[in-house]
Amino acid sequence: MSHWFYITPEEYELAAAIGVDSENLNRRVRLLGWNKQRALTTPLEKKTDRRHWAEIARQNGIGYYTFMTRVNQWGWDEERAATEQLQDRKATAANGTEKIRKIPAEIIRLTEQNGIAYHTMRARIRKGWDPREAATLPVASHSDAGKLGKAAVIAKYGDWNKFSFKEPKKVRA
Repeated sequence: MSHWFYITPEEYELAAAIGVDSENLNRRVRLLGWNKQRALTTPLEKKTDRRHWAEIARQNGIGYYTFMTRVNQWGWDEERAATEQLQDRKATAANGTEKIRKIPAEIIRLTEQNGIAYHTMRARIRKGWDPREAATLPVASHSDAGKLGKAAVIAKYGDWNKFSFKEPKKVRA
């Protein structure tokens, strides 16, 4: 096997029988370094003529590379790749935004209608509020917040005045 790159006339005939011409056989053995057995038994890849569908794709506003990517990488058939319209970038971006949205758009609209700041609603939800309640309950005034705080302290500790207004110690006389 010292002359592995030498191709005999019989080997050329064997290759021609499966559709491999002499140029391709030479290229496979001498340039690409294939062994002779593989070069003789592997048929040429068939090229698909897609010019017709590529022209239809061009008429439909679809670029050649987009058409070929759809066919070769995404596995679409030629008809679908040539006729299905391109996606609108703005619609695609909006769709992506909707998919990753944590707070539903309906709640955000409700917040705006009720005059509540987005960040207030977001902070309320983060603190564990129900989203609908966070969007509809108006922001408390300072006096309302004080009253709520007083009620919470009384519920937790009882009479809160006992901490501030202690009775004076009785002095024995």
